Amino acid sequence: MITLTHTRMRVPNDRIRVTSLKQVDVGCGIAWSAVLRADRRTLGAITNDGHGGATLFRPEDSEARNTVDRFVSKCRDHHGESMSEESVLDNLANEYEYARDVARAERAGQYLVRYFDRVDIPGFIRFELTRTAPPDYDGALRATARLTLPEEAVRAELWMGQRGWIEFHRTEEADDQYPQGPR
Repeated sequence: MITLTHTRMRVPNDRIRVTSLKQVDVGCGIAWSAVLRADRRTLGAITNDGHGGATLFRPEDSEARNTVDRFVSKCRDHHGESMSEESVLDNLANEYEYARDVARAERAGQYLVRYFDRVDIPGFIRFELTRTAPPDYDGALRATARLTLPEEAVRAELWMGQRGWIEFHRTEEADDQYPQGPR
C-alpha cells in the first residue's frame, strides 16, 4: 500500500489519480469536477454540485466502473479502515488540490499552512520569511508561532517539504474530535 502525501489515504497503487480539477462558486458552496485517470486512460469524471450532495463518479464505460470499484475496495484511511467510494473520490481530488497549492506556494517562495475547522473543512494561509531564502522550513515552523489563525481553526499544519505536513496548532476541541492525532 502507498500512503498519499497530503491526505494520508492508503491506496493499492498510485496509477489512479485526479489529473485536473475545476471549481465554481455556486453561492452556497463550491461545485467541482475532476478528471480521474489510470495512467493515461481516462476513467471518467468525479463531480460534486456544491449544494451539500454526494460526490459522484461518472465512468467512461463499464471497464472504468470496475477498475474504480476494485481500487476503492482496497483503499484505506490512515487508521487502516475501509472507505466509501465518495470518501476515496474526495480524497483523490483533495490530494490533487493540495499538491497544486503546495507547488504554487513553493514557486512563489512562500510557505503554506493548512488549517481545519470544527467540521474538518480546510483553509489555507500563505506567508513568506523576510530574512532567509526559501526553503527554510525550520524558520517557517518557528514563524508559525506569530501567525494569526482564523478563530475557527481547531488544527493547523505547515507544509515542510520532504517532511510533509507538520502539525503546529491543536485545540482541546480537536483533541476531542480527532483523538488519534492529525490526519
